[in-house]
Amino acid sequence: MKTEDTYKKPKVILTFRDEQLIMHYMLLTRQMTKLSDSLLHIIRLHTQSDGKHKGVDYRGYRAYAQSEIADVLMQSKKLCDVLELNFIDTYCMGIKRDDEKRQEYLETHPDDEWI
Repeated sequence: MKTEDTYKKPKVILTFRDEQLIMHYMLLTRQMTKLSDSLLHIIRLHTQSDGKHKGVDYRGYRAYAQSEIADVLMQSKKLCDVLELNFIDTYCMGIKRDDEKRQEYLETHPDDEWI
């Protein structure tokens, strides 16, 4: 059943770019959730008597995790494309930022390990 609200002009997502941003972001978060499921199964494998969960062993979940990481990377690249950002430059920035955060963390917590 259609209501008057069905025909109102949207107030938030008005452009194709904005629609792409929200769609790729939603897909990215979906892939992250699937990745967390895979990692949880890997972490919990030791609790299973046969070292498997639902018949799947570490190698299977590792392969599944890799496919989810690949999907996360692709959605991230698509977001960069929509924002007109170079994906490789963004990736390199992440490496640099991780190093900066590591140095800052170790200065603040000298007896701890950076993970």
